[in-house]
Amino acid sequence: MRINEVVKLTGVSARTLQYYDEIGLLIPEKLNNGYRDYLDENLEKLQKILFYKFLKFKLNDIKKLLEADVDNLKVLEQQRELILKEKEKFEIILHNIEKTIKTYKGEHKMTMEEKFNGFKKEDLNKYENQAIEKYGQETIEESKKRQSGKEDIVAEKFNSVFRSMAEYIKDGYSIEEKEVQSKIEDLYNYMNEYAFDCSVEVFSYIGKGYSQNPEFKSNIDKFGEGVAEYTSKAIEVYCNSRLNR
Repeated sequence: MRINEVVKLTGVSARTLQYYDEIGLLIPEKLNNGYRDYLDENLEKLQKILFYKFLKFKLNDIKKLLEADVDNLKVLEQQRELILKEKEKFEIILHNIEKTIKTYKGEHKMTMEEKFNGFKKEDLNKYENQAIEKYGQETIEESKKRQSGKEDIVAEKFNSVFRSMAEYIKDGYSIEEKEVQSKIEDLYNYMNEYAFDCSVEVFSYIGKGYSQNPEFKSNIDKFGEGVAEYTSKAIEVYCNSRLNR
């Protein structure tokens, strides 16, 4: 299949396909006249690339995934779980928006409780709590037990991570850089040492909560503007790397 046919079939631009070829991500056959010829296996690989891109994987990570001997089905199933939990959260908000539109049109009258459905702390924490319920038993009690008598020390260890994140932002470090990922690993280890036995999957959900839970975000951003979002994204990179090993 010629490149213009692939563009028509997939919606991926010719320039993007050429770039994928240049970086070794998707290399088609080359005809004698220099034209690119995409075989069925190239198109199957392109579908995987598009899946991973949709799931916010970086091109470098996608290339490693495709080159490594990994269970692509397992990776996609894990990502599906994340998307389903995000979908549930956004459906609550979407339902709220639809009711609000009808209220403005005079077609519906919302109760005060309905107006704030999806914004309450318990709603915003919902998919994080689901992860805790699924992967961590008696997490609150266990956390209190592990921190007993060491509260100040524990707080300083966690705070040191967020202070470092603020410095990395100022210094222009990308979330993938070794120093950033090393500090995220410290955070993960502190979570396991002082909170509860935290799986990588649960750590991923907690990381999302840092940027999506207003209370978490507000507290973390006290260390510097954008620290919550930066840390959240850095945790996502760390967890994807661990899950794909």
